[in-house]
Amino acid sequence: MKKVWKGFAAAVSAAAIAATGFIGATSASAAPVGTGNITLTGTVSGDQYMAYRLLNVTGVNGNSVAYEVNDKYEAVLKSALGLTGDDVTDKQIVDGIKDLSTSDTQTNDDYHNVRAFAKKVMDQITAGKIEADLTQTAGGTSLAFTDIPRGYYLFNQTVNGDPDTNTDSSFIVDTALDTDTSIAVKNGTVALVKKVQDNDTSNGQTANQWIDSADYNIGDKVPFQLTGTLPKNLTSFDTFNYVFHDTLSTGLTFNNDLKVFVSNNGTETEVTSSFTLTPGSNGAFTVGIDNILSLNTEAQTLVTKDTIVYVRYTAKLNTNAVIGSTGNPNEAYLEFSNNSNHDGTGDTENTPTDKVTVFTYKLDVEKTFDVGNPAENDLPKFTLSKKNAAGNYIPYTNDKETSAEKTVVKGADGKYTIGWEGIDAGEYKLVETHVPAGYNKADDVVFTVTADHDINSDDPKLNNLGGGDAFTGTVSTGSVATKIENKSGNELPSTGGMGTTVLYAAGAAIVLIAGIGLAVTLRRRQA
Repeated sequence: MKKVWKGFAAAVSAAAIAATGFIGATSASAAPVGTGNITLTGTVSGDQYMAYRLLNVTGVNGNSVAYEVNDKYEAVLKSALGLTGDDVTDKQIVDGIKDLSTSDTQTNDDYHNVRAFAKKVMDQITAGKIEADLTQTAGGTSLAFTDIPRGYYLFNQTVNGDPDTNTDSSFIVDTALDTDTSIAVKNGTVALVKKVQDNDTSNGQTANQWIDSADYNIGDKVPFQLTGTLPKNLTSFDTFNYVFHDTLSTGLTFNNDLKVFVSNNGTETEVTSSFTLTPGSNGAFTVGIDNILSLNTEAQTLVTKDTIVYVRYTAKLNTNAVIGSTGNPNEAYLEFSNNSNHDGTGDTENTPTDKVTVFTYKLDVEKTFDVGNPAENDLPKFTLSKKNAAGNYIPYTNDKETSAEKTVVKGADGKYTIGWEGIDAGEYKLVETHVPAGYNKADDVVFTVTADHDINSDDPKLNNLGGGDAFTGTVSTGSVATKIENKSGNELPSTGGMGTTVLYAAGAAIVLIAGIGLAVTLRRRQA
């Protein structure tokens, strides 16, 4: 086709499709075109890009450029621009591309009309199975296309080196005037962070801090938060599918109180009604939106590439909760649109799964007696109390332990034990509230359950567990154990030994007193 001379007036987009504008100009002669270099920065190892030379540059004279439609893409360009007929010229095609740029053409701006044009071109290239003119795979953070013919190129990312977090990048580049062109690709990181909030600060975290593990009593309401980001090339998408996938373990029961917020510069706006919550099986559920860009209206823009999306809800630590180091995990990942050249709902990737864990513990007490054993119908009873925020000890119960007072049980091994399951870290007091006949009341036991669990980890662990000097903590079972002894009462007097001496002494005193009384009486009579 004919060469068309046009002036170069615009730049490159590095995350989506940028506009390249043209201004009319003509020239009778031009310098040799030569070749150029294009370097993509911000890539990751494994990223693959293919380039399609839509227009050839056949001459350059100052700022004037002669373009020629690449016959390989003539039909594609005509269709994408809506040009029909067999007599469409190169000038009409180039002018059609030029007219796509209707606003300021600053480097790295995203233009909806150019992006839509490029998507149409790429769809038809894919449908027609047209081979790319250039293909390169990144080995690291940059990718160079060297000594390539000057032209107006459509670049499309065909392989994502990190599909779990990045979205694919596409862009248009005009190499007409610049020998070396550098493009910072905005392949856009999408990330998901899952956190849980603890109800105390004994593990080193601050109050209300979102962390990776926590401990709670069975029956407590546990707060969770999902945080999602959006890609830098968000404006490259007509639709952007955004779905959170969450799975609760059997020890956690979803409370159906989920809320969704979008945050811009720290200001949160609730958008729960725009998201769809779908329950699944085995503790799984999803909450998402087919097109998060639909939240934007003429009246307000709620979603940009810098928007943060929060999902918050609570779950109850139920009676199926696992006690000890296995804990009760909660896992989540984010599904998101990954290719702006496809319908956002049909081409998605998932972020890596993020895990948080809720721990709970148990108190195990072995009851011993210094002499003998109590009657089977007269076993000791103890009441467990927990200190509240006001500093008062309140009788302890949870959904599994319905009574704060429990009776010691004699096991098949002859040991006397008592215990409470599903307790949290905190201060407790154990009081003997029924003492067997023949024994003295055991001293009250005041103790603090302490636990060291990871607050920042991809796979949080329970590292240490204790209750004080008289207690043994076992991480695997979540047990905080101790022994409490009942001592027998005062000894009764008996024959022999010291008891006999006491009786003899008491008898002698009585005889002495009686003798003195008798002597006094006789003396009075004589007088």
